[in-house]
This record gives sequence, C-alpha cells and structure tokens, in this order.
Amino acid sequence: MYQAIVIDDEKWVVKSLIATIKNQDYFEITTEFYDGLSGLEYIRIHQPALAFVDVRLPGMGGLEILQAAHAEGLSTLFIMISGHAEFAYAQKAMFHNAIGYCLKPFSRSELMDSMQKAYQLLQEQEQKTENKEVSLEEQPNIFHPQHLTSSHKSVQMMIDYTEKHYQEDISIQNLAEYCSINPNYASQIFRQETGGTFVSYLTSLRIEHAAWLLAHSDQTVFAIATQVGYSDYFYFAKVFKKVKGCTPTAYRKDSEEHV
Repeated sequence: MYQAIVIDDEKWVVKSLIATIKNQDYFEITTEFYDGLSGLEYIRIHQPALAFVDVRLPGMGGLEILQAAHAEGLSTLFIMISGHAEFAYAQKAMFHNAIGYCLKPFSRSELMDSMQKAYQLLQEQEQKTENKEVSLEEQPNIFHPQHLTSSHKSVQMMIDYTEKHYQEDISIQNLAEYCSINPNYASQIFRQETGGTFVSYLTSLRIEHAAWLLAHSDQTVFAIATQVGYSDYFYFAKVFKKVKGCTPTAYRKDSEEHV
C-alpha cells in the first residue's frame, strides 16, 4: 500500500475520511495535519504518494499547497476535499494538477474513483522509473561539464576554477583574486578568449548540470536548484526557462517521455 496523508483543520473530517476509505488496498493514511504550512513541510521532506487536502486551511490554503508543490516539482499526488461545491475551486485545483475533487460529506464511490486514479498513476510512474533505470545502467552517473580550453594561462585558470566551484557563490572578483589579477582585466580577457562573459559561462554550467539532474535523478526541482548554486528557487526557474525555453518541471516531463 502507498502512504497517504490528510490535511484538514477539522478532526471530525479527518476521522470521517479515514472511516469512509477503510477496507481498501490502495493507500494507508499514516499522518494527519491540521494546518497548511505543517502539511506542506511534511510533503517537502517525505513526499508521500498521496495527500488529501482541504481547500480552506489556516496558515496556507489547499490551492496554495498545490501551487507550491507543483512549482517545486514534488511527486505527491493531490485529492482536494471541500465543503464548498463551487466550480472555481475545482477548476483551480485541476490547473495545479490535483487528480480529484471530493465534497464533504464524503461519498465512498467518489473517493475510491479518485484513489484508483492515483494508484494507476503511481503504478505507471513506477514502471517508467524502472524502464529509465534499465536504460541508464551503462551511462555515467556523474555530471561532467563541457570543458573549455584557452591558450591564455589566466583564462584557463579561471575556467578550471569555475568548473570546480560553479555550484558555490563565486564571482569574477573571486577569479581575479585566484589568478592575482585586476577584476576588470579578468573580465576583459575572459570575454576576449571565450567569446562570452563570466556570468553567462557560470549560468551555462549551472543550467546544464540542472538539466542533467532533472533527466537522471529523482531529486526535487527545489533540491536541484540548491545543488547547482541557486538559493532562490524562483530565480533558478526563471533562468532555466530563459536558457532552455521551458520550466524545469516541463523539461523533466519531456525527458521522461523520451526515455
């Protein structure tokens, strides 16, 4: 059975949901949360297979949770629950990749339909992952950036340093200090020898590494952004889209479809 959690600020709703879906073989409710922020933090860390999330929650609403999870590329599937039979809620939930929208009081058949859909999606994803692992068995599991060469000794030193430290917070000033030259001169000769700026080269290394990780690992987009040197996820997503022409999540999805 897959792990599932419930995020709802009313305990009786949680108990009702658990009672309604008992005696099924798809999911086991392992944890309950009564506010949105705690629920999202748990999802970020543990990524349960499925989350039942109320639309209206203290701290952070259900739609905000879905939006954050979608933006960060989290794998958890979502079924929205609500006492408000308003189409706008369902429409927004589906836009943020909810797989179902169930109203209170709960209907077992309605919940089961959504859970069966979630189970099928998880089974398909597992099969894709297995196929991907098989196809990647003979491929190297470490990213190696494309190596630039320069006949200029200082520029080559800067290139080599950047290749080793691009995941860190580095600048042309760091390179100039490393090479014992003036920062303005370092910037000038780097452009002359490589045809581009240091910032564009640094960005290229980071985004290529991020793209490789999106295609070859199951890390979250948030974790990948941090790993390649971006502490601001939203800035990373903006830069990635500018370089690759699509969002990190879309890039990963396209990579999976072409395995």
